[in-house]
Amino acid sequence: MYEGIIANPEVLEEDYVPPTLPCREVQKKELALCLSPIEKGLRPSDCFCHGKPGTGKTALVKHILEQIQDYTNAFAFHVNCWENKTLNQILEKIAVQANVFVTESSYSAKISRLKQKIKNKPCVIALDEIDKIERKELNDILYILKQMGKVGLICISNTRKYVIDLDPRILSRIRFKSIRFPPYSNEELLIILRHRIIECKALFPGTYSKDILEKIADLAAGDARIAIQTLRNAAYNAERKGKHRIEEDDVKQGFEEVSEIKRKYMLQKLSEHHRLIYQIIKENPGITSSKLLTTYRELCRRMGLRPKSDRSVSNYISTLLGFDLIRSERIKIRGNVRKFYELVP
Repeated sequence: MYEGIIANPEVLEEDYVPPTLPCREVQKKELALCLSPIEKGLRPSDCFCHGKPGTGKTALVKHILEQIQDYTNAFAFHVNCWENKTLNQILEKIAVQANVFVTESSYSAKISRLKQKIKNKPCVIALDEIDKIERKELNDILYILKQMGKVGLICISNTRKYVIDLDPRILSRIRFKSIRFPPYSNEELLIILRHRIIECKALFPGTYSKDILEKIADLAAGDARIAIQTLRNAAYNAERKGKHRIEEDDVKQGFEEVSEIKRKYMLQKLSEHHRLIYQIIKENPGITSSKLLTTYRELCRRMGLRPKSDRSVSNYISTLLGFDLIRSERIKIRGNVRKFYELVP
């Protein structure tokens, strides 16, 4: 009887958080140290987790928050700022997780009710993808959240630069402990894939080979999310063809599907100006920094958009680089001149 290849599809889903997270022991210790004051009923320290997509930031933070909820009397909240970009939306999300019902629409009412709920207990608030919040808005959000009680913040971002550029008055009040999440090595990705397959029982035994896992790890280029989703898609592709084992053509197809979905998802979530800059680079491979700025301003005028400042454009480019949507190379002439290309998997 044909059982298929996937034994437990849930553990290959993107939002699945396994009971243990391999290859992030250093970062886990650093996070635990920041949050250790909770054990004495004190305010936890503030952390800033940064690294490229797929480096385990969100998974580890969610894992830690679950442990706080299970083993302490502290509060722990997670907010995705891609979906909740304003103070009111963030407070609404926290209120729902805290089982606080607020009928008033004002953020002051939500803050008042949350303060009553939290009282003197320590509280951890994780703000994921904070680079989706406008910088001025983020300054206000961080300041207000810190006033709610013994609140420790965990900010998660793809780039360290975003928090460094915060208002100095905020940085003087919030001293973030920087925790870097580097891309995984191929060996670490192999460990993660085996962990999902064997410990988490994702696939039936004998449905994959070491060579197949090595191929997936090599294609993923340090991104665990890409590796796991490629494995998932490859397994489904093999099942649809009635195979008993995952083969190389299944992996290739699975990787192409994941890469295209990731690219579309990233671009959809970014601003119109991000997408405009990306499109210019895609259509003009090797475009220089100065030519990119000129073309961007011309297109903005044609489209009836107000061009952003040079500094904002630089930040947009940094975001596109951080999301692995583009790549750059420095030109060996005087000055800080770069060429930009679309990053094709």
